[in-house]
Amino acid sequence: MPGPVAAPLILADGRRLGHALYGADDGRPVIYFHGLPGSRLECQLIDAAAKAAGIRVIAPERPGYGQSSPRPADTLLGDTRDIASLADALALERFAVIGVSGGAPCALACAYAMPERVTQVTLVAGLGPLQVHELRADMRASLRLLIRAATARPGLFSLTFGRPLAFLGHHWPGLLIRLMAALNGDPDRRTLLRASTLRNFAPSLRACFAQGDRGGLRDLRQYRDDWGFQLTGIVQPVHLWHGQRDPVVPLSHGRYLHAQIPRSKLELIAEAGHFSLPIDYQRQILAMVA
Repeated sequence: MPGPVAAPLILADGRRLGHALYGADDGRPVIYFHGLPGSRLECQLIDAAAKAAGIRVIAPERPGYGQSSPRPADTLLGDTRDIASLADALALERFAVIGVSGGAPCALACAYAMPERVTQVTLVAGLGPLQVHELRADMRASLRLLIRAATARPGLFSLTFGRPLAFLGHHWPGLLIRLMAALNGDPDRRTLLRASTLRNFAPSLRACFAQGDRGGLRDLRQYRDDWGFQLTGIVQPVHLWHGQRDPVVPLSHGRYLHAQIPRSKLELIAEAGHFSLPIDYQRQILAMVA
């Protein structure tokens, strides 16, 4: 089950912003940006660790995911206005941010847009800017093809890949998790096939695809477009964690972000993959969130 139930926030323009609350009710506030695929329910995986660390986790959903209304593609900076509204509604004056995988660009955008409110940034297996040719070229050929199709031929992408994947993920999330495990190999296979992971990750995938492939398609287009800000302009301390056996977001992305962000530290985990890093090392990661 998810953490404390939170009704979607109704934004000024009438859209809904889905979110869930986890961890310690009176803990240090952290806004968590889910991966792709992901949703507000992803943080069920870290709920116990967040409570132990004294962290209050607020997990919003991006437009088109779960309970969040769809919205035409905007810049990453444009989307930070929704996060500012959520922080205002929850009376959060200052907060840290965590971005996992595809949530990393969103976390960085918030840090850039709200330097007076965001205290620090944690990126876990963080995706780098895909407009950088070298970062795209370092990814799997299949992922490069999907990114290209999502940006150049979104209708075809949705028909041939996005909608079938969304149907599978919404109706049979456990099967999708097993497919992800088979594609990624060890150490991700061991982590994804663990009973606790299957139990807690499946509801997140079901919510992720509640609106079909809208959210994922929008994300891929934003990742590929210019992010609208310079990484060198991020002033907060940024702690990057990356698994050296990550088959989804290569280590080159973590190294690139580290090289571009002034106050960054890169932590390399030799035996971690893409999914095993945020799940198996969650206590170590959360212990470093101030």
